[in-house]
Amino acid sequence: MGLRKYPVRTNSSDDMKSPTDGKILTELEHIDGTFTILSTFSNAGLQALYKDKFLDVPPSENGFLVNIGSSLSEITDNRIKAVRHRVINLGKPRYSIPFFFNPSFDADISRSISGHVTTAGKAGYSTFGGWMVDHFLPSVELGLYTVPGLWPSKETD
Repeated sequence: MGLRKYPVRTNSSDDMKSPTDGKILTELEHIDGTFTILSTFSNAGLQALYKDKFLDVPPSENGFLVNIGSSLSEITDNRIKAVRHRVINLGKPRYSIPFFFNPSFDADISRSISGHVTTAGKAGYSTFGGWMVDHFLPSVELGLYTVPGLWPSKETD
């Protein structure tokens, strides 16, 4: 769990613009790993993709939002759908408190509940930890992933 501050983007490079519609983003379009419980308080700006269009998600106020991620979707044979989402730049700072729920590092994510091989399994991953370090973190938490010495390199595995 953490407190996130989404800064105001006054000068934005192309890498902070949506590839879908060119809007300036404070959090890039992505799908979470397993699922996330999120409090946005009264802060707007979160958008979710629905039928090929990003729609505003109402602020949670005194409640919580749940974002379903790719691992949970695959493990349930896509019975529970993953949600692609983003945060648009509103010209003021935005805060939220996410709780990222993930299975244990050694949890087997290579097969779904019906026995189908998952995307992680097809890529040679049997555990959540290996997939998280190599696949998920570089695409979502690049700043954290590139801290020297924080994660073992593939050469030392």
